[in-house]
Amino acid sequence: MSSTEYLKLIENTSEEIITSIFYDNVRHFQEWNKVNKEMKQTLENPDHNVYFPILNNGVTIIARKIHSTANKFTLEDYQIVNGCQTSYVLFECRDHLNPNVLIPVRIISTADSEIRNSIIKATNRQTEVTEEQLFALSDFPKRLETYFPTFEGNKKLYYERRSRQYNADETVEKSRIINMTTLVRAYASTFLSLPHRTTRNYKALISSVGTSIFDKEHKLEMYYVAAFANYKLDQLFTSGELNINLKQARYVMLFAFRILVIGDNLPRPNSHDMGKSCIKMMDVLWDDTKVEKVFLQAAKIIDAIAAGNYYRDNIMTESFTENVKKAVLDSVKKTAANSRKKNG
Repeated sequence: MSSTEYLKLIENTSEEIITSIFYDNVRHFQEWNKVNKEMKQTLENPDHNVYFPILNNGVTIIARKIHSTANKFTLEDYQIVNGCQTSYVLFECRDHLNPNVLIPVRIISTADSEIRNSIIKATNRQTEVTEEQLFALSDFPKRLETYFPTFEGNKKLYYERRSRQYNADETVEKSRIINMTTLVRAYASTFLSLPHRTTRNYKALISSVGTSIFDKEHKLEMYYVAAFANYKLDQLFTSGELNINLKQARYVMLFAFRILVIGDNLPRPNSHDMGKSCIKMMDVLWDDTKVEKVFLQAAKIIDAIAAGNYYRDNIMTESFTENVKKAVLDSVKKTAANSRKKNG
């Protein structure tokens, strides 16, 4: 297809790129990385741009319906599922395009979501795409992406389902963006009691995606709570309220935070009781005074157990997690006993 004709598929009437047609792409525009720079250089060179179709894998478009008349096609409800980088580079280089600069285009018509996902995965296997990025195609991360920004004001977060998807959005505060890697670690620490597996054993955590992590039946609130607790922890480190030495123990602190607020025995992740537990945690997280108090309490306990040894080999171990758990539970019992004595 002529590159100038292709632009009509990705531009609106105001000559702006239509970002929504890349929703089912595994990655957003990766800005000017090495590959995109090379594409740009080819397009901007009048002697080389005619070779673009043999230097580029092209794009794959999936439409719900296709109507054809001779060599003309009308697409209904289409998504560009492979070729996001190519599309953005073409758009940025549009002043250098002409009808002789061609692009390979594959158009597929299907309304079957399983076939769509299979096609997306197969076409993206041509490039370096991780399993995590391919997981972005499934329903659960799309629900998280929609859910996180539904909270108002300072409670709002953004789940980055596709790499760099918020980079160009100046209205989004970058510290409020959480990607899959950080969310998996925060969730595993907060709700699976596995802070010691968040670094060296991260690949083992990823193998749990779709079952104990990101299960379709899980309460979305759990992931928001884990993300927001991680966000508040970052704020406390940045402000200096927490000792910077404890950054190595950040995921242990998320684990301790949860026990201090709702205890050690967790309801089923798809239950109504879990929803209520998450609301209790949100009430603390949204109150600057309360959240600081709890994290400072967690820091005091972890600091005592670390005894000045903040190295990963000490902190990121199962035995350290168990010691923190015992100390936190003892602290909770002591607080409860003092409260009963005071009220008794």
